Amino acid sequence: MEGTKARRTITGAMGLSILNRVFEQASADGKAVFVAVVDGTGALIGLAAHEDAPPICRKIAQDKAWTAFASRRRTSAWKAYVMSSPEEERHLMLSQPGYIAASGGTPILIDGMVAGAVGVSGAGQQEDEDLADLGAALASAV
Repeated sequence: MEGTKARRTITGAMGLSILNRVFEQASADGKAVFVAVVDGTGALIGLAAHEDAPPICRKIAQDKAWTAFASRRRTSAWKAYVMSSPEEERHLMLSQPGYIAASGGTPILIDGMVAGAVGVSGAGQQEDEDLADLGAALASAV
């Protein structure tokens, strides 16, 4: 239909599968993390937390998931883009609610469309990103 566009989104069941798999891997690696999953509208559909994860990581994981969804790229790529921008533009980008320039968020791509995203915080930015990639790959493989 003209004037409309198809959209993809992960289901609640897929979100739960992602949370469980990423949480299990982080625990096996001895990492205390928060894992956040957003759907194809950017809405939070799940959050898992290790009891030893620092409380600040709750919001950071959610922001990483949102940023990956909204920017349609891994947050490591968003971070590189932001940090390479002129200072006044960087300030504008980082002052937007929910956006963060930190690795650890990965969009979930289905048929080339963003169907959600995964954000992880608490293990260190590279490990967070590896865990987020694991979660996104789970949904993309279906």
